[in-house]
Amino acid sequence: MRLFPLFAASAAIVLIAGCKTAPSSAPVAAGGSAAPSAPGSQVSPRQPTPSPATKAASTKAHLAIEKLRLAELFRGTPVLFALQPDGSMRVDVPLNFSFDAGKAVVKPPLAAVLDRVAAGQLQEVTQIVVRAPTDAAAKSATLLGERGASVRDYLVARGLAETRVIVSGSSGAAVVRLVVTDMPAP
Repeated sequence: MRLFPLFAASAAIVLIAGCKTAPSSAPVAAGGSAAPSAPGSQVSPRQPTPSPATKAASTKAHLAIEKLRLAELFRGTPVLFALQPDGSMRVDVPLNFSFDAGKAVVKPPLAAVLDRVAAGQLQEVTQIVVRAPTDAAAKSATLLGERGASVRDYLVARGLAETRVIVSGSSGAAVVRLVVTDMPAP
């Protein structure tokens, strides 16, 4: 009598497992049986090409999730993550955590943010606009360009294509600003 519950549970598991098998990819003939296929031929289903609106919606959804993930990772730090009205994600890292005065070498706190942003965007169809400020006292356009290039080079070294990272002048504030957006159509 004690074996019946064990047998019933085993039968249920086998039934459920049987339901999870992958459907055959062979074409079905009119009678409902699988049509014979030529040896070595493979029938592949056509994937619909997503529309630009669908791609944009997918990117916006990804960036919303990414913003939540990154904000949780950097909770308690002065790094800010925000979704923009256009669906892009803005990342602000205070200048004193990004570069030493008069230097263009990425500091470890900025590097930690860049590592996470790059990892999250590797498989996505996005671009990253970089805006890096100069020092308040220096106001040097050369330093501004060097800092932007340093951030770009750091992201490229983490696997992002150089064409996906655009350096665009100063942030206008004492922060390094990254704006992650949908890749524009060619």
